[in-house]
Amino acid sequence: MNQDEEALKFMMEQYDIKEEDVRKRFGKFDRESVERYIEEVFLPKIREKRKIIGIRKTIADNLYRSYSQAVHVTLNMEVSMERLLARREELARSLEKPPSLTVMIGKAASAALKEFPTFNATFDGKEIAIYDDVNIAFAVDSPFGLFTPVIRGVERRSIDELSREFEDAAERARRGMLKEKDFVGGTFTITNLGMFGVFTFNPIINPPQVAILGVNTVFEKPVRGEKNEIEWRKSSFLSLTFDHRINDGAPAARFLDRIKHYIENPDEVRWSGE
Repeated sequence: MNQDEEALKFMMEQYDIKEEDVRKRFGKFDRESVERYIEEVFLPKIREKRKIIGIRKTIADNLYRSYSQAVHVTLNMEVSMERLLARREELARSLEKPPSLTVMIGKAASAALKEFPTFNATFDGKEIAIYDDVNIAFAVDSPFGLFTPVIRGVERRSIDELSREFEDAAERARRGMLKEKDFVGGTFTITNLGMFGVFTFNPIINPPQVAILGVNTVFEKPVRGEKNEIEWRKSSFLSLTFDHRINDGAPAARFLDRIKHYIENPDEVRWSGE
């Protein structure tokens, strides 16, 4: 028995294939027939194949670059949403409609980023650039894929102005009308999967940035009140992924705790801007 015959025998043994089964299906017996038999019997049937091109390829390349280069670590922290949701209702009465909850969390995060500037940064592999401006890229799902349009100067602008700009960018993303200017200059990213009922996840850093905040679903949980009674309160989880090459776990935990602080104490956030 030569090497080819031995290889074919080994292949048939691995799949418990009998020669008569191959002949019965294809009317012949050779290596090509055996490989085809394995494909049809053991492998999943392919519905269609699609080439990864255009925007999808750009997204795939960016995510691969991020995951293969940065040292991703994710921290999760529970946060009370009671006061932030109450503030949202108050703001809704003075604005035309309720501001985006995602942008409100972005506004709270911008206050924390000013105190933890090494998270408001980019890293090119050699040098870290720390920024004065807080330009947050908000992830937007669209029929064309995931986009992250950048909203600039989040720390100094009003929640009304930020919400209107975010809604405009999200609508243009869904219509495939974003321009290059919409993608450049981001210093931090926020992605929200809360509307899908997600409790926690591991967001992937948007390179060359060094951190990203994941926002999760709002849920109710029973807590013990001041008079020992049981009350139902609204909570959520924050998921912070950071590049461990730039920041360590302890400062990342303190940064995440500071975002939590501003969400739970919205009176300390400048919703009207500077």
